[in-house]
Amino acid sequence: MNHTTEGQLVQAEGQVVQEFRRKLGLKDVLAQSLSVIAPAMSGAFLTYLAATQAGGATPLSFLLGALGMLCVGSVVAMFAGSLSSAGSIYTYLSKGASRTTGFVGGWAYVSAYLLFGAGVLGGFGFFMSQLVEVLFGGAVQWYWFTLLGIAIITLLNFFNIAVSTRNQLIFLVLSMSAMLVVSFIVIAIGSPEVSLVDGETPIAAAGTSWDPTAFWPPAAGAPWIGVFFGMSFAMLSFVGSESSASLSEETRDSKRNIPRAVIGSILVAGIFYVIVSYATAIGFGVEQARIDWPASATGLAAVAPNTLTSALVLAAAGGSSLFCALGFHTASSRVLFAMGREGVLPKRLGRLHPHWNTPWNSMIVAIVIWILLMAGSVLFVAKDAQVELAGTDNHVTGGIFVFTLLLNFGTPVVMFVYLMLGITGIIHGVRNRMRKFILAGVGAGIFAVVAILGGLYFSFVPAEPGGDIPMALRVIPWVLVAIVLAGWALAAWTKRARAQAWAAMGRVFDEL
Repeated sequence: MNHTTEGQLVQAEGQVVQEFRRKLGLKDVLAQSLSVIAPAMSGAFLTYLAATQAGGATPLSFLLGALGMLCVGSVVAMFAGSLSSAGSIYTYLSKGASRTTGFVGGWAYVSAYLLFGAGVLGGFGFFMSQLVEVLFGGAVQWYWFTLLGIAIITLLNFFNIAVSTRNQLIFLVLSMSAMLVVSFIVIAIGSPEVSLVDGETPIAAAGTSWDPTAFWPPAAGAPWIGVFFGMSFAMLSFVGSESSASLSEETRDSKRNIPRAVIGSILVAGIFYVIVSYATAIGFGVEQARIDWPASATGLAAVAPNTLTSALVLAAAGGSSLFCALGFHTASSRVLFAMGREGVLPKRLGRLHPHWNTPWNSMIVAIVIWILLMAGSVLFVAKDAQVELAGTDNHVTGGIFVFTLLLNFGTPVVMFVYLMLGITGIIHGVRNRMRKFILAGVGAGIFAVVAILGGLYFSFVPAEPGGDIPMALRVIPWVLVAIVLAGWALAAWTKRARAQAWAAMGRVFDEL
């Protein structure tokens, strides 16, 4: 690739294409990865989703999830050390394995990020509505805050990506610090004497601050399959660590900064999650958490010692979910941009704004898809089904439902992409005799398979013997199948009908 003197265009295979300006540093890309990971939001809510089956052993699920994501992150980091492209995983799969693999992987990756972004915006509405209720006693519908979130993302992301990432970094430090303070307070107080939910059931280890049974499922009263189910949500909690790779073309010295951001974000988030999930398990009582944690969607906020600390957790989680959606918007719009720039998606998606140097068209498409996903979830699903999945019937039901439904849909999709990435790492390593690629690829593949199977298990088997499987869980495997088959079909059509664009796939990048 040859750069022009203005830095606005690059030449790839004789074709002139648009290029971003490199204005981001390590802090910016680290903020991008951590903002999509959204430690405060995930620590408050995704721990709850994992706990629905892992119970008091949820900290172990997050420890295993961190190890799995270090394998995935290592593959991304090694690719990012040699290839710089806004297409990130789409480009890595195309160059490391094949064009078909790259197309299907890019398609699935964007699909998962669009599902996550819409779901997280529903979560933002839920958290902020809960915060208002805790502080002022009023019940405000969740969707007003979600609409406000869309407006804020539009203002921050459409005009200057550097301003956006620096705002993310400031809030990340504040929100994570607040939740760590609350976590250490809960741990210091120890487990309660009786259940926080029913106020009657005695807690066996009352007053205990250190309880190793949180890391051993049989002692915590949790099945191993529940831990693996929880691990799928734990790995979901790290999704976004690789999103900084989508900013490679906008980052100075991306060969060094992107790998550091990917691995660094996983390590920081991993330590944070283990502390927060352990504090929440202690706050309920490790054994009692199997019953009480799934009944308390706000997680750490539910075990916080007073209204002030509870509000602090909700504020941190709400703001974190907003910046998480911002990060998903950044990453998904740039993969859409890269695929449009190469002509495998509509070329209009591959255009930058002439002044702001941002991919406006792909950004608008992402926002529109988000709105359609959220509206479709609440308008075309019966209220009884929403209440069943959300576990509550009030002004935040829709927000919890959108969050839970869309994240359940997206989780096996992104794990499928990680499986493809692991296999690609093995292929690339064997082809180029690179042992580190092979080892990281094997690890990524194994953890991805376990996460996929664990995440889909309760779509086929009821959580309680003889119980019903909610419709929302039964359709999850079919959403995965539909997205993958649609990607394969579109890849086959593109290969046949747009042969020139297909041949150029994955060629717009910097080899570092």
